[in-house]
Parts: sequence; structure tokens; C-alpha cells
Amino acid sequence: MKSAFITGANQGLGNGFIEHLLDQGWQVFGGVRKKENLPQKANLVWVELELASDDSIANAVAEIKKKTNQIDLLINNAGINKDTATDNHKEKVGKLGHLERTMLQKMFDINAIAPMRVLQAFLPLLTAPSSFVINISSCRASFHDEFENSFANYGYRASKIALNMMTFVSTYDLPKNIQTFAVHPGNVRSGMNPSGSDDPKLQAEKIMTITKNWNNAWNGKFMRYDGTLYPL
Repeated sequence: MKSAFITGANQGLGNGFIEHLLDQGWQVFGGVRKKENLPQKANLVWVELELASDDSIANAVAEIKKKTNQIDLLINNAGINKDTATDNHKEKVGKLGHLERTMLQKMFDINAIAPMRVLQAFLPLLTAPSSFVINISSCRASFHDEFENSFANYGYRASKIALNMMTFVSTYDLPKNIQTFAVHPGNVRSGMNPSGSDDPKLQAEKIMTITKNWNNAWNGKFMRYDGTLYPL
């Protein structure tokens, strides 16, 4: 049975990955900040994870090691946007004249640094002959917007661009059995994006199709959910 660890797993795209992978017969470990009152399902284990804490990341690895010695798939899905990072004061990370250093640093910590810290901690478990690390990015991490937008959104855009670059350069260090890519998941309906038009489970399935049709030329690249390369 293949196994996966997903951060930000209790809603939106993270929960979409859980539903899709369980349907495919995977063992799934879902990283969440608090695991009380979450649904219990066969082959699903909730794991507490606070991305801002290296101790919490280490504890999550230790918890998973009690159940398995191998993870086939790591999905860095958790992130924060201009609203969730600022308690709905988006100008603090999104508008020149109002930017706050601590808010911007928080966005970089969670959206770019934390995924690499998680990857680093999980390396001893990513030993399957064909393992994948998927970093959930955004169309905002490009100079080519999917649709018109006049809000600068400094923190979110820059932190996701940083995640894309870290994904790219991680290929210098990752062992040959691990492939990685950053991906724009679409306009996914979630707590951060309640008006999203795309179903989380369907988008998760599309992203997983990239791994099934894998081309080594995609390693480290930034992609769309449909398997095409995203323009920088």
C-alpha cells in the first residue's frame, strides 16, 4: 500500500487529496494544526503539525514512523494568503504604503521556508523507488496572471515565487528516487478561497495524473494542474 503525507489536510485541496488518494487505496497521513473533531476514516491518520515550529515538524515525522518506514508522496499544501495571514487586513502584505515587515516574514515562513523544512525532515522516509514531492504554488507566482488583477499582493506572490525557486533548486540535492514539482492547482474552492470554481477532489486527481504521466524533464518545474508547464 502506497502512503502519503499532506499538510493543510483538513479542508480545500488538502482534503481533496485525501479523498482521492483514499479512493485509490493509499494510506494517508493528514497534517493539521488540531486533530480534534475531525472525521475518522479507514487508512487515514491525522497528525498534528504547526508549520512555524521545527519541533512540531520533527514530532510529526516521529508520529508517522510509528506507523510506517516509508512515504511515497509528500504534498506541501498548507499555506496562508493575504487574508488569513493578516486577519483580513490584506493591505499589510498587499499594498505599498501599508506593508508590515512581520506580516511579510510570516508569509515567507509558512509559504516558502516551511515546505523545505518539512521536506528536509521527511527525507529519511522518502525512500520508495519512485517518490514525489508536490509543492502547491499559485498562478500568482508568475508574471503572467490567469486573469486581470490590480492588487499588488506582494507577500503572497513573492512567497510563492520563492517556493517555486526552492522547488527548482531542491533537485540539486534530492536523491535520484525523488521527483518534485510546484503546481498551480486552479481556482480551488477552499476556506481561503470560498468563491473558488474548481472542485478540490477533481483538481487533486488532475495533479496526481501528472505523476502518472511523469516526464523527467518536468523535475523541479512549475506546472499547471493540467500537466503543462506554467510560464514564469
